[in-house]
Amino acid sequence: MWDSIKDSTLYQLMAPFVPGQSLFLFHLGSALLISIFVYFYFSHREARARPDGVSKGMFGYLFDRDIWLHKSARQDYLYFVVNSLVYSGIIAQFYISGSVFYGFFDFGLSKLFGAPETALFEASFSTVIIYTFVAALAMDLAIYITHYLQHKIAALWHFHSVHHSAEVLTVMTVYRQHPVDLFLTGTVVVALTQLGHAGYTYLTLSQPSVHGIMGVNSVIFVFFILGYNLRHSHIWLSYPPWLSYILISPAQHQTHHSIEAKHFDRNFGFMFAFWDWMFGTLYVPRGYEKLEFGISKEEPNPYGSVTELYLTPFKRAWHELASLVIGSAATPSSDKKSDQANVAPKLHQPKEPVEKQSGLL
Repeated sequence: MWDSIKDSTLYQLMAPFVPGQSLFLFHLGSALLISIFVYFYFSHREARARPDGVSKGMFGYLFDRDIWLHKSARQDYLYFVVNSLVYSGIIAQFYISGSVFYGFFDFGLSKLFGAPETALFEASFSTVIIYTFVAALAMDLAIYITHYLQHKIAALWHFHSVHHSAEVLTVMTVYRQHPVDLFLTGTVVVALTQLGHAGYTYLTLSQPSVHGIMGVNSVIFVFFILGYNLRHSHIWLSYPPWLSYILISPAQHQTHHSIEAKHFDRNFGFMFAFWDWMFGTLYVPRGYEKLEFGISKEEPNPYGSVTELYLTPFKRAWHELASLVIGSAATPSSDKKSDQANVAPKLHQPKEPVEKQSGLL
């Protein structure tokens, strides 16, 4: 048990050397190259159509001290280290095994459709490629579903608000997620990917294999090197309108973190934007938008310490659940200034996606 905790903790802390982690040096390098391109693009735009930081020069824009040394960013750095032990080292050990989900779905398929005697499809390179995409789609749909629920169910929102309490975005903000958040998402990801696994086995009577790069699903690896790390950053990179209906751009995810009402409950997708398009939650920016991040304008980050990042969501979720049980509105013992953090984001009626007027950026 202790060896497992130690290995899982070290695996997380060694993220720059792990291809499956967003902090892998190759992924960071590709993000840096794209950021340089973005800087030169905006440096030739008029002042009102470009980020303020561009005027600081390339190094000042990419490594803005006001962002990288912000109190919120320093919280992220410490939280990453602590959560490597608390979540990756300990809590993640209690995941339901993928084999449990696989066994359930395999049994269900056989009961519903009968046990196949011959393969409906022969395993081949084509089925490997198809399964690679199916596995990526299953993971992405699982993340969309849980992300949607984390915004719509008040008790879950309190845990998810830890991620949204970041006042600035850096590559470390992706790790600013409460263990309850991570555990829920991870469980649903395992369940849906194992459904795909069971389906493949049922159709081909063979175990699936994924086309990978450095041991990572090729679809996910390519997504990482095409600027994934910029989604949690101040570097504005948006895609042409047609592509923004297929893939979530860094700019689209940045608007998801915005405290502007028009951005609430938009762009839940991880890689693919068509889930948002299908369910009416897609937002495509109209060119560069100056954004503010956090939970609310009044109090963007109500968490004063890493300890509060862990414990306060439990307190608020308890009040939320207690109010449902006793049938009255139990109010958390906090001042009015913190009320915005104690409730789920305001729900909005689905709107038509907003299309961008210009090209790549």
